[in-house]
Amino acid sequence: MIQTESLTLGYRDNVIINHLNIEIPKGKITIFVGANGCGKSTLLRSLARLLKPMAGTVRLAEDELQQLSTKTIAKKLAVLPQSASSPEGITVQQLVKQGRYPHQSLLQQWSVEDEQVVNEAMASTGVKHLADRTIASLSGGQRQRAWIAMTLAQRTEILLLDEPTTFLDVAHQIEILDLCHTLNEMEGKTVVIVLHDLNLAARYADHMIALKDQTVYAEGKPEQVVTPEMMRAVFFLECEVIPDPVTGTPMTIPYGKKAIRRNDVRTLAR
Repeated sequence: MIQTESLTLGYRDNVIINHLNIEIPKGKITIFVGANGCGKSTLLRSLARLLKPMAGTVRLAEDELQQLSTKTIAKKLAVLPQSASSPEGITVQQLVKQGRYPHQSLLQQWSVEDEQVVNEAMASTGVKHLADRTIASLSGGQRQRAWIAMTLAQRTEILLLDEPTTFLDVAHQIEILDLCHTLNEMEGKTVVIVLHDLNLAARYADHMIALKDQTVYAEGKPEQVVTPEMMRAVFFLECEVIPDPVTGTPMTIPYGKKAIRRNDVRTLAR
């Protein structure tokens, strides 16, 4: 559904991604992982056409992204950036309604269909009862669900989410990722997420892409990507990789100095 061809990204003379070729599978959840500064968010911004390539192209189906109009893109993909901000005093319903703007024109103003789509988006994300609450008054998890509801109101096939669980406690992290899974499974959405938590990424991803040194280090199913070798190369971290006792997906257990000291004590005790 989305593919890059020799994509090079950066800021001024600083190259972040270099000659990258990837394909985002249709109808799947793809998650980008990698160390801080490796270019995960930069790549996602480029897929949303928020960052112009230094070289190469991003294609949406058969179309080159840079050649499409902003309104056309907004009807095909929706993006939730990091730390999304809204005008002061805006309510949940007003925020979600903004997702319908790509479908408005001088000849086609707000319609019954628009109202229905907004209500459905709020219902599917569990924020309909919060419709009249201001965004500022919501908890972190509620706020993220409201923003996702806005992206759903765009009625796009593709959702791009940049670290949607940042600053959320573990319960709200699971809540947001469960919602992404439901949208993918029930509505066939193609979901692309930047995520820091490797164990959650492995649990929810159909397809993982690990970035290192301006390109892809490993790509595939979680069990193909999350290995001790990848952890050592990408995160410079020694760890065990075991099956998650709940899902069977790869789960990383980092050693760290404290674990190493405990192992040394056990060794001496023998």
